[in-house]
Amino acid sequence: MKTILLHIEDDAGQEARLQAAFDLARMFGSHINCLQVTPFAAYALGDNGISGFPVTAIIDAVEDQRRAAREKVEARLKAEGVQWDWMARDGDAAERLAEASRLADVVVMSAGQIGNSPGMALAMTGDVTIEAAAPVLAVGPDMRGIDVTGPVLVAWDGSREAAAALRGSVSLLHKAAAVHILTVEEKPSDFRATDAARWLARHGIEAEIIERGDGGQSIDAVIREELMRVGATMLVQGAYGHSRLRQRLFGGVTRSLISEPPVPLLLAH
Repeated sequence: MKTILLHIEDDAGQEARLQAAFDLARMFGSHINCLQVTPFAAYALGDNGISGFPVTAIIDAVEDQRRAAREKVEARLKAEGVQWDWMARDGDAAERLAEASRLADVVVMSAGQIGNSPGMALAMTGDVTIEAAAPVLAVGPDMRGIDVTGPVLVAWDGSREAAAALRGSVSLLHKAAAVHILTVEEKPSDFRATDAARWLARHGIEAEIIERGDGGQSIDAVIREELMRVGATMLVQGAYGHSRLRQRLFGGVTRSLISEPPVPLLLAH
């Protein structure tokens, strides 16, 4: 993982994202591409501005905030001694992150509740996970760093999404103390957990297969239970195997885990 795309925004999740990016950069000698996106168009709602303030005054204030946020983060980057560069863009943050991911190895984003907007991280991280050319590492706002060398749980169902997450995690799995592949009531598939384990073995990674019935629990509950049982410090999972609309209406594993992440999540679609 030599190139990390880091989402920059002055919010409650910024420190967790920074710490995760620093841990990856130290472990892999990575370069951090910082992407700061400001939706200037959203502030320009008309000639009269917002609440009587001129649009130009609002834009100037936003620019000042953006500059102050950049200076604060750049000070941290310099103190860490990592390699980095800065990209400032206008527009929608999820779209710009997905575009910038084309030559990234991982995108570091937030999960969980950010401030007073519980659905913000879910929506943005979900959008980027679906559209990005690289896996997304999503961390909760209270997490401080990631343990790259701890045990990792891989949620496997033989889907294209699960395979994408597995392929995107190889560098991390090489560093893991143990790799566990979890299947929950595995359905007939051309790509079983044993196939995933053999694929990892060809990459020099030994994995244990855990087969679980749901026991009347949701798959989400089984995953959380196994994360605790094996002491996993990261979950690797394919994201949104069902449509986003279906997950919104009926719930879903991806939605639940991004909303309340028990550990850092490596997600791919």
